[in-house]
Amino acid sequence: MATTAAPTAHPASPQDLQATAAALWTYVHLKVPRFTSEAALKVVEGLQPQPDEDPKLLAKRLRKALSDTGVALKHTAALDAASRILGRSSWHALNREPLTSKLKLTMVVKAPEEEFSSWHELAPRLAEWLEAWHQVKPTKVFEVRFGSDFILVCVPEPKKDSIAGETNMVPALSITPLGGTRDWLTEAPAAFEMVRRRLEETDKAILDGVATLQICGRHGPEVLARLPAIPQSVAPDDTCNSELVLLREDNELVPGDGFEIARGDEMTCWSQLELAVKDEAKGQPPEISLEEAAWCVGKGRYVWQMTTLHPDDYVPGQTHSMLTEAESEKLLRRYRLARRILGGKVMHHHVTKQLKYLSGPDDTYRVDLHRVFHALNDAGHDWDSFCAETGIEQEKVPEVKVGFVMTLAEHLKLKDPNKLFASPPRAKLAKAVDDTLVRALMPRVDFVRYRTPRDPTPDQVEGIRDAIEDFSASIRIQKMQQLGQFVDRDDPLPYLCYAGDGEELRLKLAELGLEMYVGVMPHLVSTEGVIEKLPGVWSFAFGHAIYLDIDRIEEGV
Repeated sequence: MATTAAPTAHPASPQDLQATAAALWTYVHLKVPRFTSEAALKVVEGLQPQPDEDPKLLAKRLRKALSDTGVALKHTAALDAASRILGRSSWHALNREPLTSKLKLTMVVKAPEEEFSSWHELAPRLAEWLEAWHQVKPTKVFEVRFGSDFILVCVPEPKKDSIAGETNMVPALSITPLGGTRDWLTEAPAAFEMVRRRLEETDKAILDGVATLQICGRHGPEVLARLPAIPQSVAPDDTCNSELVLLREDNELVPGDGFEIARGDEMTCWSQLELAVKDEAKGQPPEISLEEAAWCVGKGRYVWQMTTLHPDDYVPGQTHSMLTEAESEKLLRRYRLARRILGGKVMHHHVTKQLKYLSGPDDTYRVDLHRVFHALNDAGHDWDSFCAETGIEQEKVPEVKVGFVMTLAEHLKLKDPNKLFASPPRAKLAKAVDDTLVRALMPRVDFVRYRTPRDPTPDQVEGIRDAIEDFSASIRIQKMQQLGQFVDRDDPLPYLCYAGDGEELRLKLAELGLEMYVGVMPHLVSTEGVIEKLPGVWSFAFGHAIYLDIDRIEEGV
């Protein structure tokens, strides 16, 4: 199959929409004379068809949109109408054209890359590969990881010299788009559901990580187009920044009055649930009943939601999607399948799911130009001479490339290069009225930076210091546990032991008459003396810090 990169989809101009509407009206009006050109334009504006859209899917959307206006078309007529919208004379003319490759499947084994024109075409081939892998190596879990422009399917491999049988998840295959990445996952939920059924419903293996894709894809493009901008809706492309969250909320009349049990993908949340109820279950499989959308175990009531982070400069936006009763019931059925496939117990040591947000450095960051000029001047440089000496091209603006900051820190041998980063203004931070945002950030940051109010009392100074030290220690311990330290594989501590540390910090500050505003900043750490210095490699590791702007609670608020 010849490869032709699909063009990047862009919103159509009003002139394009009018021309498309005219083509639709010309065809439909012959069959339904009462169909007006104004109605055709309204239908096209609602559809927002893309030049590279699958005509079968467009025909399905078109039939629904026409039905809403009181016009009924048969399937074959809808195909012809969709083909005219896409600029062809008929469905048969469009169907004779060679299909454009839109997706590429790449295996880690020595096998040629394969290209596909649609997710519908790729799904059975993906299932065949995973079934073949399962036959060669009886893998019980396939882990699906989503990026903005890739999907990795990973398998467990034993850790070298491991006594406890620990494993690493290593990539087995990847799926990437050919052409633009906008909306490239729109049809992926149906494809992965087919693959999941072939693996899980036949007791072969669990397909971990697809639940968030299914929830992100619960609304089709035509529904998303009608949803309000606030609260921000989610689509399949948001899967890379979404994770499941399991909460214990015993009082269904007070939503939010509970505590977090787990966050991540299915396997992580299922295993953490078993850890949380192990004393109550007394070594037996937990007996779970479904009441509306909640899982009930003994006296505990557990609810599921999906949290999606929408990246921004300093504070990510958050969207919380509660699982419907059908989604919660499906997740429960999958949990029972997992127990059967895995021999009665869900063992999983992943604690933090890697999201695209905060998974690595951004391209640019905002610096404090005043401090940069001071650092350059102390080293005998100005901006232009430094750029000339290091060969870096960088305009004299606050938004600079991350490599510029790293080179500054390396070249000027700065003891604390983090002072170069501009502190976020209060308007760019989120007020912590609860710990929802802090819980989402805690597993993904490495350090704590904070600003105190002016003229604090001695009690406030001591209280802030103690509260921040406890919070920082919690983050460090959580990081070490993720690396396998302080973990008893036979009796691990559940995630809920430190999930509430952000709320504890907020309440300690409130007792002192203080509140906090939350954001995220980049943070550089010197690797000197930690790892061997290699030529051409920076002496700093890149991470992120949670930033807390602490202030007095305004009287009367």
